[in-house]
Amino acid sequence: MNDVVVLDVAHGNCGLVRSKGEYCVIDAPSQELLLNTLEDMGITCIDVAFISHADKDHIAGVIGLLVSKTVRLKKLYLNPDSQKQTRIWHNLRAAVSVAERTGSCEVISTLTTTMPGTVTVGDVEVHVEAPSTSFALAGSGSVDSQGRNISSNSISAMLRLEHNKKSGILLAGDIDEVGLDDAHSQGRDLTARTLVFPHHGGLPVSPDATAFVDKIMSVVDPSLVIFSNGRGKHDNPRPEIVSPIARSGCGIACTQLTKRCSKSPIFDGKHFEPLRALGHRKGASCAGSITIDLSDGGHRPGSTERAHQKFIDDSVETPMCRLPLLAE
Repeated sequence: MNDVVVLDVAHGNCGLVRSKGEYCVIDAPSQELLLNTLEDMGITCIDVAFISHADKDHIAGVIGLLVSKTVRLKKLYLNPDSQKQTRIWHNLRAAVSVAERTGSCEVISTLTTTMPGTVTVGDVEVHVEAPSTSFALAGSGSVDSQGRNISSNSISAMLRLEHNKKSGILLAGDIDEVGLDDAHSQGRDLTARTLVFPHHGGLPVSPDATAFVDKIMSVVDPSLVIFSNGRGKHDNPRPEIVSPIARSGCGIACTQLTKRCSKSPIFDGKHFEPLRALGHRKGASCAGSITIDLSDGGHRPGSTERAHQKFIDDSVETPMCRLPLLAE
C-alpha cells in the first residue's frame, strides 16, 4: 500500500500517508476524526507529522496526536510563527512543551526546502517544496523583495509526494501568490498528478483570482484538483477559482458539497469510500474522504471516481465542476 488519504475534515486540511507499515500525517484540524480514523485502521504510531502553517484549520488534530494515549507521534516538523497569538497556537506550544519534557516526540521547529528537505515514509518520498530557507527566515509580518506582504499563508509549506520517482500529489496548504512565486523562483519541482488546492479554494490576496489559478495550474499541471472544503464555510471553493479549472478540463473533487452546487444536503452516499468523513451524517459530503494511489502515479481509483461522477450527474443540482460559471 502506497497511498495518501485526503480526509473530509470540513474546512481544513488533513492528509494521511500510508506506505509499507509507516505512516505520516500532513496537517489536521479535527482531533476526533483523525484519531478515530487511525483507530479504524489499527494505526498506533505515526512516524512523522507536518504542520504546513499555524492556522487553526491545520493544527488542532496534531495537538490531539501529541497528547494521545493510544497513538504515538514520533516526529513533528513545523515552522514558528511569532505573529500568531491564537488560543489554539498557544495550546499547540503547550503540547510541544510536554512532549519535550517527556521525550515522547521529537519536535523540529524548521520546515523548509533544506530542513528537512525530503523525508522518506516507507517507499514514499515527501519533498518540502516551500518555503525556502531564506523565505522562511523573513517570517510572517515582513515583506518580500517586491515589497509584498508576507503572511502566515505565504510561508505555508507545500509538500509533494513521490513513489518510484513519480510525482503523485502536491498538498499546497494555504500558500498564496507570494509564497508560490518564491517556490517557482527557487526552481522547485511542483508538478504532480493531483493537487490539493491551496486555501480550500478561497479567494487569494491577489485581486486577480483567475491569474492565480492559471499560475498554479501551469506549474503543477495536475489532472485532478481536490478542494478540502466545508459546506457553507467561507463559501469555498469560490466560483472564481473553480471556473477556470473546470474550463481547462481538469478533474475536480470537493470533499464537501457546496451550497452553490446544492441548496439542500444530499444523503445518498453510495459512492463514498469506507472512510470516516465529517460531512457524511449531515449530507454535506460530496466526494467525502478521498484515497489517492501513489503506486499508480497519484491517481484516484477508477471505481470510486466513476461512482462519484455518477453521483454528481444524478443528484447534484448545479455542480460547479460541471458548469464553468463566470466569476460573480
